[in-house]
Amino acid sequence: MAQTIFVCATLLLMAFDICSDDCKFVMKTQRECLKNGISYSMGSMWKDEDCYSCYCGNVTAICCSEYVQPPEVPRNCEAVFDRGICTYKIYRKDNHDILCN
Repeated sequence: MAQTIFVCATLLLMAFDICSDDCKFVMKTQRECLKNGISYSMGSMWKDEDCYSCYCGNVTAICCSEYVQPPEVPRNCEAVFDRGICTYKIYRKDNHDILCN
């Protein structure tokens, strides 16, 4: 039984690692996971305010970023992270009303 749990936890961590290089563990007790003062039950999944997808499992609790780092940005542009849609937008440095191509 313990070996099965270990294998499942390892596979879960590998799946998160494939999706993202930016993961962090969440505080966990025997019955729940705690993140930013909010309690989550075992088996629950949620998205936090920093665009991380989180999972509260029996063995581990982890949050991984869903967004991808922006591609190389032209020198006259800059990447700005939009938390509303969890992605980067690339704007001209001299005018943030104009998106770079």
